Order: sequence, then structure tokens, then C-alpha cells
Amino acid sequence: MKKTSLIALCTFFLAYGNASAFSPYHYANTFSANNIIAIQHSIMANAMQTFEGTAAAALGGRAKLFGDANRYMYGMPPMYGRPHLYGEYGDDGTAQKSVQGRNGGDDTTANANTERTDPRPIVNSIWLNWQHIDDDVKFRGYDELDTNTDIISIGLAGGEAQWGIGISEWGIFGGYIGGDQENEFVNISENGGYIGLYTGYNIKNFNLSFAGTAGALFNGAEHEYGTDEYANTWAGVAMNATFNLELDDSFTIQPGVYAGYTWIGSANYASMAGALVENHNFNTFEVAPEIRAIKHLGSGWFGFINFKYAFMFGGAGDTTVNGIGYEELETRDYAEYGLGIEKSIDRFNVSLNINRRDGGRTGWNGGFNLKYIF
Repeated sequence: MKKTSLIALCTFFLAYGNASAFSPYHYANTFSANNIIAIQHSIMANAMQTFEGTAAAALGGRAKLFGDANRYMYGMPPMYGRPHLYGEYGDDGTAQKSVQGRNGGDDTTANANTERTDPRPIVNSIWLNWQHIDDDVKFRGYDELDTNTDIISIGLAGGEAQWGIGISEWGIFGGYIGGDQENEFVNISENGGYIGLYTGYNIKNFNLSFAGTAGALFNGAEHEYGTDEYANTWAGVAMNATFNLELDDSFTIQPGVYAGYTWIGSANYASMAGALVENHNFNTFEVAPEIRAIKHLGSGWFGFINFKYAFMFGGAGDTTVNGIGYEELETRDYAEYGLGIEKSIDRFNVSLNINRRDGGRTGWNGGFNLKYIF
């Protein structure tokens, strides 16, 4: 890590307020890049969780209607969509070739080798997701920034196919990002968008997901001398693995781990303060183990609580002002925990969630997801 030199420190203290000297708003690119890391995590985690299925899917076709041992409350169409995605397996774990899958535990064909007469649709679901983030971003050795971000996403899922003893699927998604970051020195407005690809593989209670995204964020950093305009581009990949531990007919514990890498292209620009600001690119890794508890509350309502801890690694990117290098700003690890509810009506699935963050990011985030299953 490049440390601030003695000459740079003297320059800062002697010339602070002079337009040609270093000022905290020259870290604007660093602030934006670190916010992209959090945005990327939110995009990836929400997209992969949505593609993986609903809370009802995690519980499977296990909860029987009260007083009737032969009928099931969930895991049946059309209430939760076509169930072949969620468990097309016999009781011995072998894959079936039934038209619509297990349907709460019962194979819909007399012969598991019967050829499919009702092929799966090319697109099996479409979803819309909105998330709002309101938290304070903390850096090692620097003041925090108040951050507000909105992420609107839309996705399509399809291509379900038998692959070995499991089911594979693909997805595409994209959306809009808007927000701002501010402290006493600078107010940064941020607007941009992204696109992404998803693929997943499900074997009974185990799900493995991969996703990749690319995006751009256009920024305006307003400070006492004017507004500096610059842009960041980024690309990233992530993996998410989960396993459903079935405790009883209506309760599942779902441990998992998220791992991602994000590359962020930084901007060089001439500041309105009269300085040339040069920034190196960012390379960030994060690993976030997570655990969720999913419960059928009754009458088709589901509740879930979750906890994750995000470990941050990687290069934070150097900042140079008029040829003088300054200390990199690094974010800290953070914890996130929250709860949500979910309800399906015919082929629509709606869920709401709210989460708290503490550590390197402190504050709240939450939103809703609307999914239509064909």
C-alpha cells in the first residue's frame, strides 16, 4: 500500500484551501468505486436468489393441508408455478421425466421413462426487483459518507434442462442505478446501468449459481470549487452455493456462501479545483457466508430471516493529485441481517425484505420483488 509521504502531508496542511492542493473531495473516484462494490453485491445477491426460486421452492412440497394427509399447501401449480424446477425427483433421489415434476411428492407419470409431451417453455419466469440502500460508508482513517442508492432490476429466466441428476437454467437481467454520496466536503450524484447473465444448477436440496455483470456509472462530484464529472465502468463475476436443510414440513435452514470478484475502471480528470487527479483501477474480492431460516407461516404466507458477513479483500486503488500519491482508502468488512415475507397468488410471487448493516457499512436497506411464473 502506498503511504502518504511527508512532503504530501506538509503540502496538505500548509496549502489546504488552496485550489491546487490536495483536498478530501479528490477522493471522489475512490468513494464512487467503493459504492460500486456494494451495488454489485446487492445486484448479484438479489438476482441469484430470485433465479434460484421462492421460499416455497426452498421448502419443497412438504407441508400438507391441515387435516388432509393427501393434499399439500404449497409446491403445487398454479399457486407456486410449475414445480418441475423445484424438485423433479423420486423419493430415492433419482430424476424423473414427468411432465410437471413431483407436484408435492407424487410423480405425474406412471412410467419415469415416458417421454415429455409438454416441453418446458423457453422463458419460464419474469421478475422485477427494487432495492433501496441508506447507509454510512466507513473507511480506515477517513470520515464516513452518507450513501443513498436505488437499484431497479428486471430479469428473465428460462432454458430449464435435465443435466445429469439435476436441472440447469439460464437467465438474463439488467437495470438502472441512481443515488448520491455526501459528507461535509463533497456531494456526489451517481447514475448508471448494468446488464448481466446467470446460470444455475439444482440437485434436489443443493443449488449452485453463477452470474456475471458489466455496467457504467456516471458521476458528478460537487464541491466548493465546482463540479467534477467522471465515469466508472465495471465488470464482475460471482458464485453462490446454498443447501436446504429440511427440519420439518414447514421449516428449512438454508446455509450458503457468496463469493465475488469486481474490477472497476477508475477515471482520471482535471478537477475544477485546478488539480489533475489520477486514479488506479480497483480489484476487489469478497466472500460472504450466509444462513437463512425459511418458515411457512400459514395460508400460503412465508417468512424468512437471514444473516451474512462480508469479508472484503483486494486493491483499493491509488490516488495521485498533481503527481503526488496519497493514501489508499480501504473499506471494512460488514455484517448484514434482516427479515422478509413472501406470498404467492396464482402465478405471481411477491416478497418484501428489510436488512440492517453494521461495520464498514452502517445503515438500512430493503425493497421488494415481483415475479411471474409462466
